[in-house]
Amino acid sequence: METTPGRNDPLRDRPGAPGVRIRPRAVVAGPLLLALLLAGCTSSGSSSPSAGATTPTTATPASSSPSTTAARAVTATCPTGAAITAAAGSTYPAPVVNSSSGTVSCSYADPASGADLVLVFSPGPGTTAATLKSVTDSEAQAQKVTTTPVPGLGDAAYTFTLNDAATNSSGVATTAIFILDGSELVDITAQATLAQVESVARSVLSR
Repeated sequence: METTPGRNDPLRDRPGAPGVRIRPRAVVAGPLLLALLLAGCTSSGSSSPSAGATTPTTATPASSSPSTTAARAVTATCPTGAAITAAAGSTYPAPVVNSSSGTVSCSYADPASGADLVLVFSPGPGTTAATLKSVTDSEAQAQKVTTTPVPGLGDAAYTFTLNDAATNSSGVATTAIFILDGSELVDITAQATLAQVESVARSVLSR
């Protein structure tokens, strides 16, 4: 294992530029990977019951339907900077919006502290609370932190906070919340307190 401080921090740059930190907007890759992992888990979970079934014609459409839905873009739109500012209690401008593979990402940069907040909406049909917890736990363990459930957010929600406050420009540790809301996954990652990120999450889900 490398001993460079923060090497496992998902806010670090890609391999090839050691020691270079980037702002949290690059953590969009994290939620995308999470969505892919969840899709893989739900896909493998739906295929096993059909193995050896005497009526595969009936089972196959049921398992193929989620993958068809997963290919569709989510219908969510990015909240305004004013809405995020009101929820978080910190100033954020209008978001930089990106769409890829059915996923919508919204990046907000705090002009005062240099801290970013990244909000990602991803399709997650067939995903269960147990699957979300399992994948979030794995991500947290990789960062050497623990996952905590967040009651009252969507169908299930889990959060963890990185030990990176000392290396963040804002001096605040990075908090991530992963939410299952119906057939959609909502990921929020920010250099902000858990209370602030939870407030943003509740604002986003109440729209």
